[in-house]
Amino acid sequence: MRIGLDLDNTLICYDQAFLEVGKDEGLLPASFQGNKTAVKRALMAERPDGLLWQTLQGLVYGRRIDAAVLFEGVPDFLALCRERSADVLVVSHKTELAHHDPLSTNLRQAALCWMERRGLFGATALERRNIHFEATREDKVRRIGTLGCELFVDDLAEVLTDDRMPVGCRRILFGNDPHDGLERCPTWRDVSDAIFLRR
Repeated sequence: MRIGLDLDNTLICYDQAFLEVGKDEGLLPASFQGNKTAVKRALMAERPDGLLWQTLQGLVYGRRIDAAVLFEGVPDFLALCRERSADVLVVSHKTELAHHDPLSTNLRQAALCWMERRGLFGATALERRNIHFEATREDKVRRIGTLGCELFVDDLAEVLTDDRMPVGCRRILFGNDPHDGLERCPTWRDVSDAIFLRR
C-alpha cells in the first residue's frame, strides 16, 4: 500500500507554536489566548495587509519550528505502517524561504531537520527520500498522482477535492472541519482504524 500524507497541520501540529512564538516575538500580548485561527484573526485585524501573520508563519515554520509538536497518535500510526510494510510518502505544499525573514530561513530544510530530531527517519515507516516539497498546490496534486498514492491524508479539503487528484485515490480529511463528500478522521487513531481496520 502506498500511503500519502500531508505534513503541516496534518503530521505536525502548530496550534501551541503560533501562540507561544507570537508572544515570544512580541507580535501578541502576553495575555493573549487562543488557537491558530484566533491568532491569525487577531494579527490580520491589526495588519490587514498580512504582514504580521506572514511574519509569524515564517518564524513558526522556520527558525522557531521546534515549538511545534507531532499530533498525538502519529508515532503509533507510522509504526503500524512499518509493521504492515506500507510505503509512506509525504507530499507538502511548502514555499522554500520564510516570508519577511532577514535570515532567509529555508522552510523545507527546517522541516526536514525537525523530523530528523524527532527520530522520524529510520525508526518508522518514513524515509527522508520519500519527503517531497512542492511550490504550488497544483504541483502537490500532480506529485500525489506521479507517486501512485493509493490514499492521501490532508487537513485541507481543497487539496482532496482538487479536480486533478488521481482517480481511485482514497481521500481522508484529517481534523475537525466538516466537509460533505469526504471521509473525515478527527484523530490519528481514527486514521489508523480507517486504513487498517476497515479494509
